[in-house]
Amino acid sequence: MSDGPHRSLPMRRHWKNLAERAAKAAYSADEVCEALPIALQSDLREAPLPAIRDILSGDQGSFFADNEIERLEAVRQASTRSAACNVVIDCAIQAVSSGLIGEAAYRDALEKACEAQVRCQFRSVEEHYHREASARSAKYVRDRLDAARQQCDFKTIASSFQLATRSPRGGAQLSRHTGLDEGPTL
Repeated sequence: MSDGPHRSLPMRRHWKNLAERAAKAAYSADEVCEALPIALQSDLREAPLPAIRDILSGDQGSFFADNEIERLEAVRQASTRSAACNVVIDCAIQAVSSGLIGEAAYRDALEKACEAQVRCQFRSVEEHYHREASARSAKYVRDRLDAARQQCDFKTIASSFQLATRSPRGGAQLSRHTGLDEGPTL
């Protein structure tokens, strides 16, 4: 018997950590919430955020939205083809198309990319738990993940990237309780 379905999740380590925390009752709701921003930041770090920010903060503004969209598509072609990168670029194109410019467009793109990435990853976790575990445990995991999503402040995560001049490196680490007295709260 394995430690749980989160071990065989075909996802990156930071999303597996989040799924493990959501699946195990030993982790409090706050500990599940703690893992969500870290997973998001780890994913978004792959996107070419400085290039996207430069395009959205250009001097031309919304008068040349088609030019900005072409430049964003060029960044997509030149960058790594990760899902997070594509989501950020798609959200940036959506922000430009809706008439946003400058830092407002960049902030909107980051916030929407966070929300989209969370929805996508949560669906993958839930589907995996439906296949590998019972429907009851899948519902438990989904409920805990949804509670974490509702508590997560996407604006704060977006502003952590917005304030950085480059993509933040080496994000926060999840706390691990390894001592005898650091078990779950009773």
